[in-house]
Amino acid sequence: MSTPRVTSRDDHPLIKTGQPPCVITLTEELLALANDHERHEYHRYRWLSLRFLTYHRGISKLMQALAGESQQRVKALIEAAASLPIREPVLRDPATQAWQPPAIQSPFFIHDDDVAAHELSRALLEEWRSRRFYEHLQACNGTPDLHGWLNACIGQARSQFQILQEAEGQLPALPCPPREIMRPAVRHASRRGGLGGRRPRPGHPGAATP
Repeated sequence: MSTPRVTSRDDHPLIKTGQPPCVITLTEELLALANDHERHEYHRYRWLSLRFLTYHRGISKLMQALAGESQQRVKALIEAAASLPIREPVLRDPATQAWQPPAIQSPFFIHDDDVAAHELSRALLEEWRSRRFYEHLQACNGTPDLHGWLNACIGQARSQFQILQEAEGQLPALPCPPREIMRPAVRHASRRGGLGGRRPRPGHPGAATP
């Protein structure tokens, strides 16, 4: 799976995947990281659902469905954590938690193809990073009872990435900007060497100098 085109993201601090694998000794820490990640994913997809509402109803419904998937992952995490020999973790439904949306320069609602393509490309990047996030959590995980949940999250991130790629393929192809062809102003000479078919006379411009 290749990295999507958009390469910047400022609104969500992730674990740096370039770091060597480690072991998160506190299970509570892993649960808190996963819960916070899904809180962000839920609100991000819900936010995109609203933005795409004026552009494409199908894509808007898709984003809302992906927000619902995030909510379901948190419910599954709460069930998995209930059987762990730890004090009751503070895990909350992402729909009940506050979220600060990123600042945008364009209008909130999407109306044109350029903005739609950019936002879908960014959504692909976010989903790719979500998979990398869970892969790193899995590498750091020291609680065997959470392996199944983490593997499921990795698989869902792969599936959601493919679904977003299919949605991106439904967008109209953006036209390439016209290229201005610069044609040099060439004045053709006749075989006899003069401009306009005339041989230059001595003492006039264009005449050969001895």
